[in-house]
Amino acid sequence: MIRPFVASDYSNLANLKNIVDPEWPVSAALLEHWDKSHNPEHHLTRFVLEEDNTLVACGETGHDSHAFEEGKFWLYIQVHPDYRKRGLGKQLYQHLLAHLEPMRPKLLQVFTSEDKKAGVTWLEREGYTLVWKRYPSKVETKGFDFSTYEGLEQTLQRAGIEIKSLAELTDPEANQKLWELDWILMQDVPMGVTLTKRSFEQWLKEEVDDPEFVRQACMIALDSKCNDPLTGNFVGYTSLMRGIGFYGIGMTGVLENYRGRGIAKALKLATMRYVQAHGEGEIRTINDPPNRAMLNMNTALGFKRQPSYLRFQKALDGRKLEPFTEEKILSKV
Repeated sequence: MIRPFVASDYSNLANLKNIVDPEWPVSAALLEHWDKSHNPEHHLTRFVLEEDNTLVACGETGHDSHAFEEGKFWLYIQVHPDYRKRGLGKQLYQHLLAHLEPMRPKLLQVFTSEDKKAGVTWLEREGYTLVWKRYPSKVETKGFDFSTYEGLEQTLQRAGIEIKSLAELTDPEANQKLWELDWILMQDVPMGVTLTKRSFEQWLKEEVDDPEFVRQACMIALDSKCNDPLTGNFVGYTSLMRGIGFYGIGMTGVLENYRGRGIAKALKLATMRYVQAHGEGEIRTINDPPNRAMLNMNTALGFKRQPSYLRFQKALDGRKLEPFTEEKILSKV
């Protein structure tokens, strides 16, 4: 039976997600926080499928709040491994399409990973086009040798660049400056989409107020000689999220005029040093194919590539979608 999701389902939903995708475990509290922090101006809905009073599958859809386009909706379906190959995923997919029909969808978007072969085959059979890839990678901080980079921070300090955590700053406008900096930097991230600027309040809810956000490990590069009207003396930053059993880097970026000085590397090293000092652990990050500088830097720091994340789309309005090829993307870099 397919029915709408209700608040009492959070615990069972978290259990389902952790079984389906054990690499990215979540808690019921975290799922509830994400739902409550979702932009209310953008659509979001979820259905669950039960058998014998057991939640065995889930289907979700909503607007892409980070790259909003009227009529563009993402879809996400998860089915318990013991209940696959019984058509449950297809039932949920059809149910989601019927739900979206009154909203006149123009573009459907589905994310998966290249190691999920069955899902990729199904999407291709349903007429979806691979339009983008993202490259996840991870590094283990246990035993990481920072001595190779000892002189980097001193060099930056002599140039007037200081690195501090968000938790250390006493500036009452620190969050506002970070929001402005984040928007400037995000527009330079080559993700293959046109991003939507979130309001300061929405950004706070989704980023800084996220239970996984680590203020002590959100490292900010400060230039004492800079006093920008929007970003003040903030010239770069990296953020760190504490997941269940791992850490994740949300963003690393530096203003264009400050690039090429090793600031991004120093920021990332500062987060790695934080993780090592707090019990060690794995750090994960995600980058895009055209971002060669960041990919090369991560490789130099010991990050190891994982199976790529795939963005599939299906146009319902007649537009022609350009298939992703690494050669074509890299030729434009």
